Amino acid sequence: MIFGIWPGVVDADLVNFSPVVCPPEDIDATCRALQHLQGRAPLFYVRSFRHFGTGAQGFSNAVMPTPADPTVYLSDGRQVDLVCCYQSMEPDPVGYARFVRTAVRDIHEWGGGKIQIGEELNMPAPLDGGSPGCFHAIAAGVRAAAEERERLGADVLIGVNAAGMANEKFWETFACHLQDDMDNLDYLGLDIFPDVFFPIPQETLAEATQFVLDTAQQYSSTAGFPTSLPFHIGETGWPTGRDRTEEKQAEVLIRVAEAILTSGHNVTAYEFFGLRDTVTRGNWKQEFGIMRDDYSPKPAFGRVLELIANAS
Repeated sequence: MIFGIWPGVVDADLVNFSPVVCPPEDIDATCRALQHLQGRAPLFYVRSFRHFGTGAQGFSNAVMPTPADPTVYLSDGRQVDLVCCYQSMEPDPVGYARFVRTAVRDIHEWGGGKIQIGEELNMPAPLDGGSPGCFHAIAAGVRAAAEERERLGADVLIGVNAAGMANEKFWETFACHLQDDMDNLDYLGLDIFPDVFFPIPQETLAEATQFVLDTAQQYSSTAGFPTSLPFHIGETGWPTGRDRTEEKQAEVLIRVAEAILTSGHNVTAYEFFGLRDTVTRGNWKQEFGIMRDDYSPKPAFGRVLELIANAS
């Protein structure tokens, strides 16, 4: 199992991407936290985002690369998990393919890692599902990534993803557009946030988490994705804030992790969202971090540290 985390800081609400004034990213503090979390693990993913286009609804503050420079965090077994978001306001598969080729070249120069083509196509704007022509663009991106990887002999895994409870129709549409490129995929990504947007009784949290994985496996394989493709949990988290205690965050994160890691599904990567709060001031949409905005650890930091150490 390979663990990872998103260490970026963006001046935006992490749910609706509206502008937020927040403390800037502290590279030294982030490096120390990443080193601590990684521990003795030989490989650890640093999840990063870059965006093609200006945003389906013009959220320019949410389309800046995060982290601004991931290379400052890539050493000692840390590799990039680079998400190439498709945020074009008009269909542009050719332009997006060029964008992806550049990303593959960058990952190769950085020492390898993985690339996620698109972000949550089953979700409307401001996610990629709100961008016109998104399915065609993602298919072009997968093909371009595979061609560039082969040309360079690059150590780059290629994947696509969905958020939470993507329905059967979505997986069928996705598979239809990717049917000629299935062999180029190395994983299917899932972003999963149990008990965040829809409350779930704690006694049924593990069962609900299992159901999400079971459903994704069933719908994706029925649609035509190879059952041999492993799942990568690209994002999972639980925010603190008003009526959301730091102690409960630690409890939920570990309970969800244990459910996923014992689910019986082929989950080979697990990444948390995220390292640091945007702003620690009682608004849960800005407090997904396992550290506060001053980089002091919440209780969840220690629990995640223990989880990774025990799995290494």
